[in-house]
Amino acid sequence: MMKHTLILTALMPAPSLAPAATDIASHPGHRSDEALVLPRTQGTEPLDPAIAVNFKGALEAYGSGDYVMARSLWEQLADAGYGPAQHNLGVMFEHGRGGAINYTKAALWYAKAGNAEVPAALTNLARLHLDGLGVTKDLAKAIQLFEAAAQLDCPPAQYNLGIAYLKGRGVETDTEEAAEWFDAAAEAGYAPAQYNLAGLYLRGEGVDADPERAVELFADAADSGDALAHLALGTLYQKGVNGSPSLARAAKHFKVAAEAGVVVAQNQIAIMMAKGLGVKRDTIGALAWFHVAASLGAPQAIKNRDALAASVTAKVHDKAKRRARAFRPHPPTKKPEKKPKT
Repeated sequence: MMKHTLILTALMPAPSLAPAATDIASHPGHRSDEALVLPRTQGTEPLDPAIAVNFKGALEAYGSGDYVMARSLWEQLADAGYGPAQHNLGVMFEHGRGGAINYTKAALWYAKAGNAEVPAALTNLARLHLDGLGVTKDLAKAIQLFEAAAQLDCPPAQYNLGIAYLKGRGVETDTEEAAEWFDAAAEAGYAPAQYNLAGLYLRGEGVDADPERAVELFADAADSGDALAHLALGTLYQKGVNGSPSLARAAKHFKVAAEAGVVVAQNQIAIMMAKGLGVKRDTIGALAWFHVAASLGAPQAIKNRDALAASVTAKVHDKAKRRARAFRPHPPTKKPEKKPKT
């Protein structure tokens, strides 16, 4: 049983562009506090039709932005002791939907739902203990709650335990234990865990080094729409970690991450566009990406923007600035899940 727990080459001889960082860091994770738990059956008994109807009505109201109605319906179910509704009521109090933000009440309802073994509620209560919102700041309690949720097969909780063991937060550092928890969450398709497990395989920490497995896991996370996984794949294909570099693949993944708002990727794809590495040379496009990244305060992008801008005409620069102003980030497209063979 498991225990608890860019490379920038010179643009041209002149101007030159500043180097970009290529380290693949740990994934910050996805917040689970927005997830709304769907009605469930209790054991082998079918869900009470009245509960199902009211819960569905609350979900529809929530989805349409009628938070007052959603809160009212979930309050009725929560007061009757229905765990998923208690969790969702906690979400609404935490985020001030249908009323004022109230972390104390959010924690109260998460605790009630946790007693009903709603994994997401245990995970969210653990978060509140980490931040000291509505409850005492208590790392040990947070770890205890993550463990309880992880035993109920909650991927975000398993991921957070992996982080705890990887970083030594509230527990002794244990990379093997971290890898086991990341693996459990990764098997469930949780992208941040796939990303971090890939990093362990890449570095040989807690598992035997296996660059090919790392690429597979990064690809799984990317297929789930994870922008940082696209950045990691771009970096690996650029470096050629599995052999010869593939600049076309690198550019493809950098572009996806850049469009999602990842600053490092924006600087990187700009460099490749400026030099025509893996993509068609596009000075306007490159300068536009440098402007986007520079607007977010990236020092390297600022240097690169200024260097490239000094080598083009005012007309070209104006086109690049207009394109940069029109940019709006959007998340990567998720790859459709493969249907099981029959």
